[in-house]
Amino acid sequence: MEHSGLESMHAGREKATNLPCASLENIMEDSSYERINSQGVSRRVYKVITGSCEALDVHPLELRFPLDYNALIPCPLHLTNNTDEQVAFKLKPKRGIYSCFRNIPLYGVVPQWSTYTLIVIMTPPAKLSEDTDFDLILQSIKFGEGIIQGQCNDRFFEAAKEVGTVMHEVTLKAVSAPQGETIYKHTIPPVMKVISVERARQELYSIDANPEKSWIIIGHSGGYVRIWDYVTQRWRGPIQISRGPVDCIKFIARKQWFVAGSSDGIHVQEEAIKKKKIQRFRARVSSVTSLAVHPTKPYVLSSSYGGLIKLWDWDKGWECITTFEGEHSDVVCQLAFNPNDTSSFASVSNDRTIKVWGLDSPKSHYTLSGHSDNVKCLDFFTRDDGQYLITGSVDNTAKIWDLQKKTCILTLEVFRSPVIYVFSHPNLPVLITGTRNGIIYLWSSTDFRLRGILNILRGADVMGLACLMESRRVVIGQSHAISIVDIDDEETIGSKGDFESSI
Repeated sequence: MEHSGLESMHAGREKATNLPCASLENIMEDSSYERINSQGVSRRVYKVITGSCEALDVHPLELRFPLDYNALIPCPLHLTNNTDEQVAFKLKPKRGIYSCFRNIPLYGVVPQWSTYTLIVIMTPPAKLSEDTDFDLILQSIKFGEGIIQGQCNDRFFEAAKEVGTVMHEVTLKAVSAPQGETIYKHTIPPVMKVISVERARQELYSIDANPEKSWIIIGHSGGYVRIWDYVTQRWRGPIQISRGPVDCIKFIARKQWFVAGSSDGIHVQEEAIKKKKIQRFRARVSSVTSLAVHPTKPYVLSSSYGGLIKLWDWDKGWECITTFEGEHSDVVCQLAFNPNDTSSFASVSNDRTIKVWGLDSPKSHYTLSGHSDNVKCLDFFTRDDGQYLITGSVDNTAKIWDLQKKTCILTLEVFRSPVIYVFSHPNLPVLITGTRNGIIYLWSSTDFRLRGILNILRGADVMGLACLMESRRVVIGQSHAISIVDIDDEETIGSKGDFESSI
């Protein structure tokens, strides 16, 4: 049973309950009106309101894109909902479709009492000049209760028009700024600041960051690996290591190696400078689904289809020293060592369970159950000197587990998509959850408050999250892009009134 104190603390705020979907007919407001058509039929139509209201605070009203012909140019748009109701939004060009915008139109839902940072990305055409500007329209619809089921898209907004829903609009200007001018000039300090967005050369399957160097390693669908130096902005590789996708990849920094898992086994190789392969071996006939590197001992854990987990010792020539099997009845999706007790680890599976293990026994210590669908991801974190676990599932929730009490104390339910990656920041009291529709959620690990939502590339699966060299910065791997984000270390968000306009 979940902790009642935490449940009540978050009621109406961080936790969006699974109420039945509010019908559009029930959310019409008095400002809609009736019109008689040429056949004499009365029909309710919608009314567009421009200017200010209390639905969303919007900042900035002018989006500035410094010209760079060789890179994607991100610019943030902060939408803050200071109400007890959900707000759906749509960002679109004022006229036609602009080919220079990579991800417009954009849709989303801003939960109650939260800030949603929308990243608008420009890919400049060859002849774009510094005096070029465009108008964009941000539309919003406020909901009194319930959550929006399904995808927020054109059909949803058209249906809202048909039943006379009040729709608010504000016009934004997109400007191509002089080279070198910061896109964050004149804006409030964001909770999550996007530093850069890089295209993935091929579909990205896995990602990790080196804790000692400015390197990010990427495993691709074509079986090769690339290393990106985010300081020098240079790529190393590619290195072909497999015939199939690189499903998981980890640095072993103290050995200057990386280890990768694919359908044809586990591959161990020196970092990209020397391109020397150390070892390749088959962990099992079926694909390797996850890897975890022990922080001090010469151990690597691997998991695969069929519920099998193996512990490998590289000091013994990559001998398998323990096999953990017979408990998970389906695919083991992810593994993680406990940073506070490195003799233990946890696993999650498509059998809907979480298991906690010790290295001294092939049998698990205990099982945690509560998700209603496949459990895809997990991470450990510490709160008030206690050990906790966060897990994400295809049931569109993330759960917080107290490992002392062996129980779930909170369910996070604001997601409208499967939660496929979770991450506990090692240097900040922050939890990050990534979803299959590409949306990133930032949470406080002390009171589990939703601090912010980040939409960089909606619809592109979040394939991995990692911290960069003992900093506040995080790399986000999505199926076709890599983004670096700076996270504010203060657990406050700009108060109402700090923004330029409301819609």
